[in-house]
Amino acid sequence: MEAIKQPVRGTQDFLPTETRIREYVRKKILDSYAEYGFLQIKTPILENIELLNGSDGGDNLRLMFKILKRGEKLDLTSIKSEDDLVDMGLRYDLTVPLARFYSNNCEKLPMPFKSIQIDDAFRAERPQRGRLRQFVQCDIDILGDASNNAEIECLMVSANAMMNIGFTNFEYKVSDRRILTDLILKAGFPVENISSVCITLDKLDKIGIDGIKNELIQKNFVGNVDILISSIQKVQENGIDALRELDVNKEAVSNVSKIVNAVNLLSKGKNFSASFDISIIRGQGYYTSSVFEIYANGFSGACGGGGRYDTMIEKISGKKSPAVGFSLGFERLCLILNEQNFVPPQKEMIALIFDNGAEFTSVFAYAQELSKNYVVNSAPKAKNFNNQLLKLKENGFTKWVYFEEKIVKEIK
Repeated sequence: MEAIKQPVRGTQDFLPTETRIREYVRKKILDSYAEYGFLQIKTPILENIELLNGSDGGDNLRLMFKILKRGEKLDLTSIKSEDDLVDMGLRYDLTVPLARFYSNNCEKLPMPFKSIQIDDAFRAERPQRGRLRQFVQCDIDILGDASNNAEIECLMVSANAMMNIGFTNFEYKVSDRRILTDLILKAGFPVENISSVCITLDKLDKIGIDGIKNELIQKNFVGNVDILISSIQKVQENGIDALRELDVNKEAVSNVSKIVNAVNLLSKGKNFSASFDISIIRGQGYYTSSVFEIYANGFSGACGGGGRYDTMIEKISGKKSPAVGFSLGFERLCLILNEQNFVPPQKEMIALIFDNGAEFTSVFAYAQELSKNYVVNSAPKAKNFNNQLLKLKENGFTKWVYFEEKIVKEIK
């Protein structure tokens, strides 16, 4: 029976103190986005399998939770492949549902459309610290703006949310998919291998440059691994200047420079910064140019990321529509705050303890008076009073008062 009591692997129950942090973070993010004119939408957690499979979601497609057909639709006598078994899936992110939503509703929306989504997504991940199978994503997207003003606004509005939560000294790392694509092609790799090469390069922070070199050699690509590794090392050492020397896509280099310079200009005195980093690749295949991640003290990996995906909406609607988005890593931000024993600001919490024989209308009338200054929990006195106070303290209550005496005391 013990297994039945536990949540499904990769999911999590949250205690009241943890939930308070989560709701605090959620509200701060939502309010911060809304301050800059972003509008909140909702989409279903279920999407048609054709949409999800055709979304260029990279490794996320392999991690998708698929849903069996039901009733008469599930004809087990005519199955030739997995596709005959399923017709829907749980959304693995909020970007693909947004693209479908926008394709269906763009005539009702302002232009450019600035979207907020704060909702659950699902991936069959290997559970680990900061990575769950059910998780909250906090997305903002700008649809209909082809300029890098959209990237700058997404990063600055997300920075505003980070600061409003209480984070400082965080850093944006910015790149452009076209830069790496150009370096790969210049090293002699064919176009059809670009995606696989990028999957290997995305492991740079985990296995280092030597590990990258060995894995590329083992894949037996047609291309000069040494030239590619040398180019990446030059860029790591000399930054954007090296890109100019290597004669990389000038538009992409200019794009990264403008985004980084603008964020650093706007962030002066605000304890965050932006820099170019060739290792920022992002796993999703739908990104077309700009990609970025955010790093905060307290977690070794990225605490959010995003990029530009200018072709996704066209694939659904047939109409060109530039798009860029950024997602704060809600679960990782909450994890950092929990480990720092963060207590969300709110009215102090007090327990109103009364005897079982007390007239509850009188008890609640007094609770109403206390609620002007406190969060109040009315509770009958337990036999093990010390344990009762301990549990109250563990759940955020710092004071208690006995109904008959009405003397406020600290919970120790």
